[in-house]
Amino acid sequence: MTTLPEYLRRAALPVCLVLSACGGGGGGDSSTVSGQATGGSDSTSPPPAVSWYSTAKPLIERYCVACHTQDSTLASFSLESYNQVLAKRSALIYVLENGTMPPQGYAGPTATETGLLLDWLNAGAPKGDPSQEPLRQLAGAYTYQADARAIIEEKCVNCHEEGGIAPFPLDTYDRVKSVRAAAVFAVENGSMPPWHPTEGYTGFADARALTAEQKFILLSWLQGSLAEGNPGDYVAPPRKVVKSTDDYNLRLALPQAYTPTLRPDDHRCFAIEWPLEEFAYVTGVDVIPDKIDEVHHVIVSIAEPQDAATYYAADGEDGRPGWHCLGMGGIGGAALPRQIGGWVPGAGREPPPKGTGIGVKPGSVMIVQMHYNTLVAEPKPDQSTVLVETAAEVERPSSSFLITDPRWLAPGGMPIAAGDPDAHHEFTLGTSVLGLIRGQPAGIGSGDPWVMHNGFLHMHTRGKSGRLTLLRKNGTEQVMLDVRDWDFNWQSTYRFERELLMEPGDRIKLECNWDNTQANQDIVDGVQQLAKYIEWGDGTGDEMCLYSVLMTRPEEGYDYSYAPTVHIETPVYRQRFAAGDLVPLKLLFNNFSLHDPGMHDHSDPALHDGSEHSAVADDHSQVYEGHYHVYLDTDDDSAEHLTAWDSSYFYQLPEDVEPGPHTLRVSLRGSDHHALGIEQSVEIEVAQGAAAAASSLVDVDAWTEQTTAADSFAGHRPADFQCPSSSWYSEDGALEVETGYCNYLSLVQPSLNGVKAGDTLHLVLWHADLAFEKPARAHVAVSLAGKPVWEAAVDIPSEADIYDLRIPVGFDVPAGSAVEFHLHNHGYNSWTLLELEVER
Repeated sequence: MTTLPEYLRRAALPVCLVLSACGGGGGGDSSTVSGQATGGSDSTSPPPAVSWYSTAKPLIERYCVACHTQDSTLASFSLESYNQVLAKRSALIYVLENGTMPPQGYAGPTATETGLLLDWLNAGAPKGDPSQEPLRQLAGAYTYQADARAIIEEKCVNCHEEGGIAPFPLDTYDRVKSVRAAAVFAVENGSMPPWHPTEGYTGFADARALTAEQKFILLSWLQGSLAEGNPGDYVAPPRKVVKSTDDYNLRLALPQAYTPTLRPDDHRCFAIEWPLEEFAYVTGVDVIPDKIDEVHHVIVSIAEPQDAATYYAADGEDGRPGWHCLGMGGIGGAALPRQIGGWVPGAGREPPPKGTGIGVKPGSVMIVQMHYNTLVAEPKPDQSTVLVETAAEVERPSSSFLITDPRWLAPGGMPIAAGDPDAHHEFTLGTSVLGLIRGQPAGIGSGDPWVMHNGFLHMHTRGKSGRLTLLRKNGTEQVMLDVRDWDFNWQSTYRFERELLMEPGDRIKLECNWDNTQANQDIVDGVQQLAKYIEWGDGTGDEMCLYSVLMTRPEEGYDYSYAPTVHIETPVYRQRFAAGDLVPLKLLFNNFSLHDPGMHDHSDPALHDGSEHSAVADDHSQVYEGHYHVYLDTDDDSAEHLTAWDSSYFYQLPEDVEPGPHTLRVSLRGSDHHALGIEQSVEIEVAQGAAAAASSLVDVDAWTEQTTAADSFAGHRPADFQCPSSSWYSEDGALEVETGYCNYLSLVQPSLNGVKAGDTLHLVLWHADLAFEKPARAHVAVSLAGKPVWEAAVDIPSEADIYDLRIPVGFDVPAGSAVEFHLHNHGYNSWTLLELEVER
């Protein structure tokens, strides 16, 4: 993604630069200026750094064009084109130098922006090259009110609100604008909103992830003008169907208030006596967090009556309410409880699958696993409340349970070697077996088909990735849930958009992968544990691999059919290319296998006996193998296209393709090239030349600890220096530092690029709320080639803040010189270095 200059990132309200009101309007020496500008960019010279395309056009469109249009009654002339602006060069210089425009009450250009426009005008208004034009010019002018606000309210504000678990409330224009750099970073790398299932496989209801178009709109706005726009253009996002708190007949608070003690993450389980004396079905569960700024997520489960005493005995055994736990709170000597619901930030009270309910016996115990995170809040006593809706009868009784390979539970059954970066275990089980051993509560027998409603995976902190796949008896494979980047802190149950039918002969495959290297070990009391051999266990240092099932009988009249799907993962929506470029393709297929054209692909001989399926009328409804075609800007299947049978490939754009938006369409084909009717398309941009970008000075994975002798800020190094290597790490492309375990940090690496005197260092750094047991100050700094270029002292306590700075560099820094990052902090705080790059 192109990084835009600061003057294109500043937020401002639309204004009207009505030049005629201040006497401007003369054409000036337009013939002379025109000659200068025309010659400002020839075929042998690079385009000027400050040009019409790079600087003047975005600013004039933001501050002037709202009034200065061809048909406007607010101004007597237009400023919509380069030639029109050129003709008014003298008038523009006059009003900018005298500050007579915009009219009072309108926000105008900043001093920096005014200086840039004057420099450009006084240099002869060079036109430059269209390749310098920011991405938003091709994408269209987005505003907060018309475009960004609804997306942010739908996907972000449920967490980023006053008193919410996330820092930086995002419920107003000014608040979003103030954290632009962090928002760009989180949206670009996909870490926010938190949603871990891989897009392109089975779809889930109420997905929190941004769509490709939403992501593009947000990035274009955040990296563009940051215009607020007209509040009248705002259209509220669709409202979710949610239940009222009055719909829940049980309100069950935690037995005692609990103050988190482990920081920043404390996983604590509590046992709550099930209050009903008659058998009942749970038809809905929700949680009202008492302290929403420290409750990270909640998992609610039911343990059977025969295990109740064991769970009650665990309560308070370490002298505090509840007990330390992982996952759903399973403990030795008792069966794992059945999950019945939960809560994560941003979740609404969505209705459960239609007509379903989980049976609960009298005498059962409810296990509530609370994950507290105090990264942005001081620990406070929490006594959250669980809401439960019950019914005496339901249309479709459901069975809820956990599944794993029983062999993994035996000693040595699930070995994970010390230092193994990609330990792997998998397990396959027939769906009929599940019906036999777990189907009775839902009225399902061993030979009956049944329906699966959700996807859920569980591992511990060494988890790396996981997958749940339905292997149908006809040979097709459907990935039900794929999590590429496992995060123990964001476990969720994902409800399928469409129920999945499990038929006799089908199987379910569970796969888990772990990273057991030294860098991925837990930190206990500020000390990173040594990598060691681990296997199945309930403890923090052990691991698990299991999935959860919500099972019911099929619903009469429900369409359980399925079809192949294709998802274009690369290129992304509106990704930019030049004519003749090789466009990388990365495709995800579900219920579809790739093979070379000509191979036989039909699973049922009765449907293709003696036929090559070339006729339109032939039945292709059960073709799940083949290849694909890629088309550019056409719905004509007979047009020129690429034929490929690899999930990763390249499509070459024509050398004469016109600049602007274009559409790539992927079409699935059987072995006879007949279209299966399964397609997806993506819109890309073709630009005139490569987009300009700043150059990063650092590789997030290349930091090493600086020696005391070479430390440019050694005077700040404390005598009781403590900083285990596990307290700083790469997270989603940024450097993360957890200062609860590190009171001083000095990191160094060779600069990836050179810096010349006069260049600008772009630094983006943020910290969460800073807290300490007594008032203190943090010191943070950056040096190049041993010379400090920026440092700051930050008071503790203080609220979360972002530094988005551009720092002039007054000396040359050859590539390979030392880049140092320093942090002297106090307390359990979090710092993130997002960007360190040079802008020339």
